[in-house]
Amino acid sequence: MESFDSNALNPDAFRHLDDYVDNFSKIAHIPTDLMFGRPGEETPFLSVIIPTYSRDALFAEALESVLRQRAPGFVWEIVVMDNTPLDAEGLTPALRIVREQGGANVRYYHNRVNISSGYNWNRGVELARGEWVCFLHDDDLLCEDALYQIGKILYEKRYRGRLGYIQANMAEFSDSAEFRRRRFRQDRPIRLTRTGALLTYYATIGMTSCGTTILRKAYLESGGINYDFGPSADAVLAYKIMRKYRAIRSGPVLGGYRWSRNETLKKSTLQKLVWSDYLFAEYRYRASRFASLWGWAFGNVQHQRNLEKKLATGVRSGMEITEDELHLYVPPFPFPPTRRMEYLGVLTCYYSFRKMAGMLQNIKWR
Repeated sequence: MESFDSNALNPDAFRHLDDYVDNFSKIAHIPTDLMFGRPGEETPFLSVIIPTYSRDALFAEALESVLRQRAPGFVWEIVVMDNTPLDAEGLTPALRIVREQGGANVRYYHNRVNISSGYNWNRGVELARGEWVCFLHDDDLLCEDALYQIGKILYEKRYRGRLGYIQANMAEFSDSAEFRRRRFRQDRPIRLTRTGALLTYYATIGMTSCGTTILRKAYLESGGINYDFGPSADAVLAYKIMRKYRAIRSGPVLGGYRWSRNETLKKSTLQKLVWSDYLFAEYRYRASRFASLWGWAFGNVQHQRNLEKKLATGVRSGMEITEDELHLYVPPFPFPPTRRMEYLGVLTCYYSFRKMAGMLQNIKWR
């Protein structure tokens, strides 16, 4: 049976990162069947895509969080994309739940082959009818006003015709009931740029799934998720979209990321993630003379800080792993003791400037 590895990584792909690759064609031969719902007569403005694999209770909570959305003021739909093999009755856990909970605006699709998570995003975007697509993982939640808040952003005068990517401001949780009771403050939106990704490391642009919303046209033009970029594929996609379109992180919290001991996070995956992050950063350091100087001055500090964060993620997930083991694909990152403080000082100045610029921009548009 054909298989798709979302952790596959081709180092050569990072040398041509901005080149267009049609990743939708890679799964064009895989049939996908509509097994619940049908397209409505009205064309939706936004499609909420829920990719899923072998989930039951957590998927039910995720779907419910979308179904109970505060009226956003526009037509929207839910597109469930399931990679789970059918059982003897021709069903999956998600299909059973959709049949019980699904409304008139829900469509459930089943892939005959497990195309893995990222390509399932791609297939969902192909099948979505909305001008905008909003992503939710099958174990996460949307806030009850997420679509309303997204609509407010999309209808703002300053963003019309320019915006291509909204990274969701999110909150971590472990208890669903507690998360639903929480009330979050509304932060100001933050502009995301390629320069910012260079200065702060790419993690600032990665695609959190809890309400991240993308212009469907921009997603298609980028070529979609590409497994050649391994575990960093979602951040690479965001980076490619930012080449042509404006990107922001939402001010309001749009959703919740369910934190638990991640039994599926393997040591090999974490090692690949460190490697793909490293290759991605090295590409950015070649983008200009300034980028090259930045990489020379602070590249090792950025790589080391990222490695430390990955190590903390592994420990938090209950993994027994050492820093040396994370250097499987990349060299150690030595740098002068004072370099980290210099880097943090530059970042402090950068964040202060960005905060001031954001305040001035908000005043301008009031």
